[in-house]
Amino acid sequence: MTQTLNPIGWGYVEAALDEQDVRRLKQMFGGFFDLSRNERQTPPAPESVALPPPRVDIPPSCRAFGSATQAIRLLHAAGRSYRDVAMLRSGRVPNAPDWVAEVRDEADVQTLFAAAHANNLAVIPFGGGTSVVGGVNPEVPEGYNGIIALNLRQLAQVIDIDTRDRVVHAQAGILGPQLDEALRPHGLATRHYPQSYFHATLGGWVAARGAGHFSTLHAKIEDRVESLRMLTPSGLDFETRPLPASSVVIDSNRMAAGSEGMLGAIVDIRLRVVEIPKYRADASLEFDDFARALEAGRAIVQAGLWPTQMRILDPFERMVSALTAGHPPVMKPLMLLSFESADHAVDDVCARAVQLAVEGGGQAMPTIAGGKEAGAEAWKNSFFRQPYMRDALIDFGVIADTFETAVPWSRIPVFYDEVRSATLAALNTVCGGGGVLCRVTHAYPDGVALYFSLYGLGKHGDLVDQWWAIKRAAADAVERGGGTASHHHAMGRDHRPWAQKELSAGALAAIRGVKTALDPRGIMNPGLCP
Repeated sequence: MTQTLNPIGWGYVEAALDEQDVRRLKQMFGGFFDLSRNERQTPPAPESVALPPPRVDIPPSCRAFGSATQAIRLLHAAGRSYRDVAMLRSGRVPNAPDWVAEVRDEADVQTLFAAAHANNLAVIPFGGGTSVVGGVNPEVPEGYNGIIALNLRQLAQVIDIDTRDRVVHAQAGILGPQLDEALRPHGLATRHYPQSYFHATLGGWVAARGAGHFSTLHAKIEDRVESLRMLTPSGLDFETRPLPASSVVIDSNRMAAGSEGMLGAIVDIRLRVVEIPKYRADASLEFDDFARALEAGRAIVQAGLWPTQMRILDPFERMVSALTAGHPPVMKPLMLLSFESADHAVDDVCARAVQLAVEGGGQAMPTIAGGKEAGAEAWKNSFFRQPYMRDALIDFGVIADTFETAVPWSRIPVFYDEVRSATLAALNTVCGGGGVLCRVTHAYPDGVALYFSLYGLGKHGDLVDQWWAIKRAAADAVERGGGTASHHHAMGRDHRPWAQKELSAGALAAIRGVKTALDPRGIMNPGLCP
């Protein structure tokens, strides 16, 4: 089946929830909110969504790869955050690219840069368009004659697979499943599964400094980049040498990773990959309170056991996860552990992690496929479905979103309590009530990433403004508590005000200096640089 991207929602049209799924979701959330307050508003037909007319024509030099159809402009009119999807489903789109550059090769990218300079056009690299922080939105300062979305999806070739070094060299437009399909015959895999795995590009992973489904060691993509190449509007070469490590001045790979298209277009990457695992062990543990579960997680990581996955669900997250899966709700924190290896059995290391967790107050539980408790593999499968459920809830006026951060162990659980309380207070003010859930997604020897989910019943027509009020309150609480504005969703336009507070004056000046050197006319994703 040919999969078609949903122009006004998450992912592929064929993967969206069916009416039976929607009924179950409505029944579940109807237990939390009075959904009868809002009439269900089904999404508009994409062709009926009103876009602002193009302000500029496609320059003659770009007509071979440029497109300005309604369908292509709508697909590139926003990312896929809550505010983006709520806006798209309202049928009112205030900003859209004037045309889209579907480049075929690097020469086309250079041609686009020349046309952008000559015509004073802003260029926004789009990747797979799955940004949930406004990173690809055509929201730029005044002064540009037009906005162009740069689509690199045709640059999707695997250039080389080095099985001895375990490095794959691929173009930036390749999708995760395509990359893994090429690696599989060699016994290798990326083992990098962000929630956007099926839709995001390799270049997008790196440009946003994303993280995958797995919790330790191989989580953050920038740690996996051996080298990369980026085309810049200045014409300066930006290419790093493939090396396992180096101490030559500042790490240039890290300069490009996280740049979110504001320095240039990343066109190819050498990525460290891993052997497909052959051995696996899983465990589930229940705790009486979240603080004890977090302490057990700290003990496991600081012991150097490195679980492939360690999810710690607070009691509210566990309750909603159980209800979503059709299981009886349980209001106790839950730890899900998974270990894997391509070389040796991992039962002993898993047993040691369980022992540490039990010593920390956990109670080991049976993990049975399809049973009462969903194990790590079942969690991963439901993980990919969550954005589709968010989209369906928008139709009923529900504000359903997530935000994530990272904080040292020493600040937990005070940080968790304060951020959760501030977010709940905002939901009470804006929606008259709501719920806040939290889980640990990634862990390090010195700290942990917390992933919060929030739910409240909003009002059709005001969903984006209501979302912003809650978003600001939550982000302010994270900043007050000393957490990062984003652990793996990237900065984007949505987090930019808080990123500016997080970065020192010297760091800001250095970033702006690099921006000036590589993009002297400021055509790349303008308005994003902090």
